[in-house]
Amino acid sequence: MGQEMNPTLSSTMKTDIRKSGVNAIILAGGKNTRMHGRDKAFLEIKGKALIGILIEKFRLLADDIIVVTNSPRKYKNLNVKLVKDASPGKGPLMGICSGLKASLSRYNFITACDTPFINESLIRFMMQNADGWDIMIPLAGNRSHPLCGVYSKNCVSVMDEMLEQDNLRIRDIFPKLKTRFISEKEIADFDKDFLSFMNINTTEDLIRAEEMLNKIDLAIAV
Repeated sequence: MGQEMNPTLSSTMKTDIRKSGVNAIILAGGKNTRMHGRDKAFLEIKGKALIGILIEKFRLLADDIIVVTNSPRKYKNLNVKLVKDASPGKGPLMGICSGLKASLSRYNFITACDTPFINESLIRFMMQNADGWDIMIPLAGNRSHPLCGVYSKNCVSVMDEMLEQDNLRIRDIFPKLKTRFISEKEIADFDKDFLSFMNINTTEDLIRAEEMLNKIDLAIAV
């Protein structure tokens, strides 16, 4: 079906996210090897767990929140819908597919559990402009960011086919579906420092995130 690069999104395509019923799907899988086995979802920044920061943001943006995890007991007190991978060990593609199948919404915003600086205005922009597309993905730093985007239920059959072939590369689904890439210029209107794509993968990342939040708080206080 092809792809469109660096589009200018038309206001005529916008939909009210509360009426369109966009859900949020947070992927909380992975082996956390660079964190020495510590569950990244529960790492804390200024006393708040990463998963809690994301859930707090999505409470205001999405109709429902789904957490995809193969350790549901850890998340049972978060008051969200919990879903397990159909076949564990197949990475984010399986996580996205499992989340989409469990969602009652046609459109779903996908993110990973370790992205505490994902920008609410950028999320809202993508949610409001998703109608008519199968996938909406940011394009920044010369690469796409598949774990920060909107996916429709139309993706499920393509994902199932790829998983059956053991092709786990999310980017390989883009040419097979109606995909809209959001340009750096459009992203910068909401997130000029591109912090939405910052992952907490190491202890050093966690320290840096804490320092960044301290600077933000100081700037607000001034």
